[in-house]
Amino acid sequence: MENQSTKYNALLFIVGLLFIIWGVLGLMDSKNYAYSGYSTDGNNTIIQVREGSPSEAAGLMVGDVMKSYDGIAVEDTKSFAKRERTEIGDVIDVVVDRDGEEQTLSITYSELPAKNASLNMAAFIMGLLFVLLGLLVHNKKKSALSLSFAIFSVFFGFVWFNGPNIEPGFLDQLVNSLSTTLVMFAVAAMAGFALKYPPKSSFLDGGSSKWLYAPAAVIVVIIWILNFSQPDSTSTLNTTMRLLFGVIILYYFGMALITLIRKYAKASTEERSASGLNLMLIGVVLGILPFLINFIITRISPSTILPGSDYLFLTFAFIPIFFALALMKMKKAEPIES
Repeated sequence: MENQSTKYNALLFIVGLLFIIWGVLGLMDSKNYAYSGYSTDGNNTIIQVREGSPSEAAGLMVGDVMKSYDGIAVEDTKSFAKRERTEIGDVIDVVVDRDGEEQTLSITYSELPAKNASLNMAAFIMGLLFVLLGLLVHNKKKSALSLSFAIFSVFFGFVWFNGPNIEPGFLDQLVNSLSTTLVMFAVAAMAGFALKYPPKSSFLDGGSSKWLYAPAAVIVVIIWILNFSQPDSTSTLNTTMRLLFGVIILYYFGMALITLIRKYAKASTEERSASGLNLMLIGVVLGILPFLINFIITRISPSTILPGSDYLFLTFAFIPIFFALALMKMKKAEPIES
């Protein structure tokens, strides 16, 4: 068992270290991020123009529909894939449709405001929290359950790391596709850990367990195809992908939330305390529920911007903290099969 544990620890440590290096490189590159200060609904309609931003200074307004960016039509995915990233100080012309009339606005990109730079740092720390807690807890417990937590936690840590800029081309497409694969695996692994946590869910028995990773696999295949075929970014494609992502995120996050609520409801007070289910429930409710509420609202009404939404991701810190506390509290761990 010790050799098996050592093997998994070594592999996870290498993966975690690579993820952290990726995040550090991205953090070092963040000083080069150019800031515009607008947000879209994922389908080219402006839903937010931040006060004091370059976009506000250029005259961009909520409700504008972007038609082209730097001379490139918004549907032209292939041209955008070849375009170098916007640098600080660049002046970019955007053409928008405003109440049926086209207008050309010039946005002078600036460096990131202090708030955005701080949020980038917070995201990096979030990634470290996931990766390090996953490795530390598994190294301490050395159980099949702690291994499941470590796999989920290390890969979920990757979600929060922004990598360095990569020049447009095949390598950029490959990295984007691999990143999506890792993110989908992380979300599915989180749901898998919730299902495995004692008492083990019957969902994992028999043939039904294959459905755990099937939705993630579907979206990964689609993303790989889109990244390398680069079809036009039409309104239909954007809406379809937005809906597909929404369904899959709800599937995994909802599964984790509902699974732990049901386990908690069925357990006695003594069982909740002894197994750490109380801590698991706190982690999933505080960490996932606020995100799910915001996610559902913005999918139903993409133009809705909830107060404090910029900081909402910080609630995810509750997940690794309380999950780790729950695992450490368990008196009896499931041994790794040798």
